[in-house]
Amino acid sequence: MDERIKHRIEPVPLSSLSIKSGMQMTLSQEEDAPLFLAIQLHSQSMFPDFLEYPVPLVSNRMKALLEKYVPGMEWRAAILTDMKQARQEVYWVLRPPKEDCSSDSTERYPDRTLKRLVLQYRKDLPPIFQIAEVMEPYIFINLALAESLLRRSFIGIRLERVEVESKEGTNE
Repeated sequence: MDERIKHRIEPVPLSSLSIKSGMQMTLSQEEDAPLFLAIQLHSQSMFPDFLEYPVPLVSNRMKALLEKYVPGMEWRAAILTDMKQARQEVYWVLRPPKEDCSSDSTERYPDRTLKRLVLQYRKDLPPIFQIAEVMEPYIFINLALAESLLRRSFIGIRLERVEVESKEGTNE
């Protein structure tokens, strides 16, 4: 999420149970029911294409692009509602697959949080994913998807380069 965006909408914080429910990838109908999030709008509020908290949320426009890269990805609707102004916006909970792809070169602090992340070189990684063995809720995308996002006028995203081991096992 790009923290430089001023006046972006921010959903009211959820309990940890609600966040876990929103991120779980299940096929039950109850888990796929829309997630309702309260927001408070003011005259300068803007709706970015990506919101990181309380769960990763993307706009309809960004969802359409991501579906072209990962056609089978599961989605859950999130209805952002301002009761005072009687306004609703539909966003989508981003639930990318979790991959086991951190390299042995990855460094961690004593509390197991990331100090330096290095990904394994793998051709089979999906265009968008999360890393299964890290505590942080980072979302990773491949270069083709990153370039596609940057060619469009999406608001609210910030991309950072991640170190990847080369085929030979050295870092690039």
